Amino acid sequence: MGSVTVTAKKLLAEAVKTSGRRSTVQLAEEYARAQKVGQASTPLSELFALGEVPMKLYLTLVMLTRKAPHELFRARPDHYWAEMFGYEELNDAAPEPGAGTRRIRRAFRALSSAGPAGESMVSRTPEPGHGARIAVPIHPPEPSRAPYITIPLELWSRGWINVLSARALFVYLCLRLVLAGKPDSEGAHVSSWDREKFCIKDDTWQRGFKELEGLGLARGAKEDGVPGDRWSTDLHRRKVYYLNNTFLAETNAALRSWGCSPAVRVCGASRGG
Repeated sequence: MGSVTVTAKKLLAEAVKTSGRRSTVQLAEEYARAQKVGQASTPLSELFALGEVPMKLYLTLVMLTRKAPHELFRARPDHYWAEMFGYEELNDAAPEPGAGTRRIRRAFRALSSAGPAGESMVSRTPEPGHGARIAVPIHPPEPSRAPYITIPLELWSRGWINVLSARALFVYLCLRLVLAGKPDSEGAHVSSWDREKFCIKDDTWQRGFKELEGLGLARGAKEDGVPGDRWSTDLHRRKVYYLNNTFLAETNAALRSWGCSPAVRVCGASRGG
């Protein structure tokens, strides 16, 4: 995972501002939930399989390229993205990209052939002295019906995307679909069949949700009288999942000075700016 440095927070907030979006990034239900019998993967599960950096980079580029032809207005160097996601912090006097920038380059290479039949999900055209002009030729389809996933812009502007692992981000997006349109006070049971339709392994689900709980972004509770699915009248004690959407929207992920030890890290999150 990356960290939320002062530089990362600034770049993330600026990215949201320049995206032209007002509240959320919207993804169709079929992006995360299998629609066909025997379907072994979804676009989201395939993105997760690429790893943390490609997953975060792609979703961020989708956020930034709202309108066709889905291209970034400005060319950006690789170390821009590394600093945005908190993978490294360069010194203005000697800006020598390091391991974080190399992770970004590997992510771009992975996304360049990760589409169907090896198509490019993200393309880059070098611009000498400026970095590369970036386009997202494979853009998730916009929703045509409810329910659908809404990703709040505060996931970026508050820095949360930097502190989530790939599995936590995967689980978070699945829960955004399960709990679409529900207030924070209303939860839902997620059965093993539901998870199967998300093409997510049980271990990934459990570990990802535990991370979300640890960050204060979600909570779970065993409750009585919960049906196993929407057709069931068999009520039992089952786990119900909730998202803390208000907390995410109003709270900054904890800042960290680059290079400090985990013991020095500010463990609490901060309200406001």
